[in-house]
Amino acid sequence: MSKSMKNMLLLAVAQSALGTPGVPTAGANAILVRSQTPSVVDAEFVERTLIRPYKGNAGSLAVGVHRTLEFEVELASSGAAGTAPKHAPLLKACGFSETLSAGVSATYQVVSSGEPWLTFYGYLDGVLFKLTDAKCDVSLELSAKQIPVLKFKALGEYSPATDVSMPTGVDYSGFMKPKTVGKLNTPTSTLFGVSCVTQSISIALGNALAYRDLIGGGGAASPDRKPTGQAVFEFPGVGVMDLGGLVVNGTEGALSVVHGTTAGHIVELAAPKLQVNQKPTISDDNSVAMANLSFSLNPNTGNDELVIIYR
Repeated sequence: MSKSMKNMLLLAVAQSALGTPGVPTAGANAILVRSQTPSVVDAEFVERTLIRPYKGNAGSLAVGVHRTLEFEVELASSGAAGTAPKHAPLLKACGFSETLSAGVSATYQVVSSGEPWLTFYGYLDGVLFKLTDAKCDVSLELSAKQIPVLKFKALGEYSPATDVSMPTGVDYSGFMKPKTVGKLNTPTSTLFGVSCVTQSISIALGNALAYRDLIGGGGAASPDRKPTGQAVFEFPGVGVMDLGGLVVNGTEGALSVVHGTTAGHIVELAAPKLQVNQKPTISDDNSVAMANLSFSLNPNTGNDELVIIYR
């Protein structure tokens, strides 16, 4: 019997400790996603290089068995300034700290240790794919005339898929309707101190996810991050932004993007030190010259290369 990709559900909950899987519930831990791709199994394969008196394959064995999960969440605030968005546990598992200021803001800033592990239950029309002891990575995309989105990837322990009944009582009430990207909802986009008319901007946190399979231990690891981004904006001219000079001089400058205009529905992205890491290019968009800029997000004083503020 076929399975429907429309009948899917994702639950996620923080674990109390490594090796202690959580048990998410549909009422408290449902994640409103717009795509979900669980892997059946992930592994490397080692070949059995047997010598026999005939040609042919000798087979291979799976090593480093684990599971990955990719999914997308609409980027929206909580609806109330100072209240964490429902996707906050995912951000924390990606290596963000959380600071709540009552009635003002919920701030997420990158850290270098202490991020929690997550347990995911991914349901595909009556089939459950569990993912435990998971580490995560995330990228953000804001494109004009589109819905802003967070794209997550999780990596963790494998367990066999099982046939189950789909959970009932799913509660998505904490997820707010997003605001589309454009001049009405996205008033500010600043790169290197220049206010830009921007077509798109994306940031990849760049967490290095790896599965380690060793004697006596191992599991999901995230030993480093290398945040990068891309922006496409109306070419402002050399007198306003010297793209060549940014490259030649290794110039570092700040990024600020504000999406949303009313309290409880504002998301701000801030980065103190962008640095161009590929040659800039110019493209044509309806006869308008567009600058295409790729950059790294560098730390200033440390653990500050990307801050996400919901207010």
